[in-house]
Amino acid sequence: MDIINDSVIEKKLKSIEPKKGYVFVRWGLLLLIIPIFLIVSGKPFLYVRFWFVFAFASVYNVVFSILYLKSKLAGKNFGFIFYADILLVSIFSYFLGGLQSDIYVLLFFIIAYYGTSRDVSSITKISIFTIITYCVLSLLSEGGNLAGFNFLKLAIRGMFIIFTAYGISSIIIQVKIYDEMHKREFKRARTDKLTGLANRHYFDQKLEEEALYAEYSGKPLNVLMFDIDNFKVYNDSYGHIEGDKLLSLFGNIILQSIRKTDIPVRYGGEEFIILIRDLDLEMAKNVGDRIRNQLEKENMSLENKKDSVKVTVSCGIAQFPKHSDNIKKVVEYADKALYHAKRTGKNKVVCYDEVLQLEHELEVNKAKTS
Repeated sequence: MDIINDSVIEKKLKSIEPKKGYVFVRWGLLLLIIPIFLIVSGKPFLYVRFWFVFAFASVYNVVFSILYLKSKLAGKNFGFIFYADILLVSIFSYFLGGLQSDIYVLLFFIIAYYGTSRDVSSITKISIFTIITYCVLSLLSEGGNLAGFNFLKLAIRGMFIIFTAYGISSIIIQVKIYDEMHKREFKRARTDKLTGLANRHYFDQKLEEEALYAEYSGKPLNVLMFDIDNFKVYNDSYGHIEGDKLLSLFGNIILQSIRKTDIPVRYGGEEFIILIRDLDLEMAKNVGDRIRNQLEKENMSLENKKDSVKVTVSCGIAQFPKHSDNIKKVVEYADKALYHAKRTGKNKVVCYDEVLQLEHELEVNKAKTS
């Protein structure tokens, strides 16, 4: 439990740190950078109007900081903040002399930050909005006297914004390509190629995690172990290709019979395991029996042969922490239950309770005879 609590706290702290960083940057821009642009602008007669906008921006930033730190702003709802920031920077530019002020460089920062969490289409939209807003307010800053207005300079700045958007879009495309490749490699590393289920390596990683979750939540974790009956005979009789088809079919049956929260694993060869959270033993047994029954209904059509073959599967179930508070022992007990199912006729689902009951009966009979 302590391990999980520490893990949860660590994740929360990691999620808070970037939020604090972004809020600090915003306040730094508002309280330090923007006043510096005012000081160097040489327009003291605009102080009153400027500080009115500055006060409004401060209130707006306070509201934003509170909502952002409380995670009230997320996803699409967060995007409008960047549009509002661009509008405010453009208004500050208006008061500081339009084209005469270099405060427009903050627009690049906003677009760049916005682009880190958006797609190319969104970056294009905000770039167009930025160009229009900045150009309109730059023209308005001249007070209608456009005779000496430097349209070329305005066009060049608009081009800078376009180049910035293009550069960020290119980076995002490359990052997404890399991210997709990484996801594919990660999935490939933990997935059995034939069945599409998790592989043994992934199972070994998740087993302890699932046990910790069960301990933390106070709910059981069921281990269902399956073994296809007489698979070696089937494989030797009909060939490895037909054997692979059978394994793939059984993997599909498992996937169609479980929840998204369950973890299906190809444990090795013809052995499969499912980790099932939160269900009692009887319900877990029903899941195992449903999978067993579904395979029994299937008629394996053999390639280049008119005949079809019925195949069955046996299943053993043990539960954490009912049968043991050691999750590795629970896997061993599921294996023992599976062995019991095989030994007593196959094509059945056996819980470890039945194995314990049989062992108890044997001890009682042994005691009577002695």
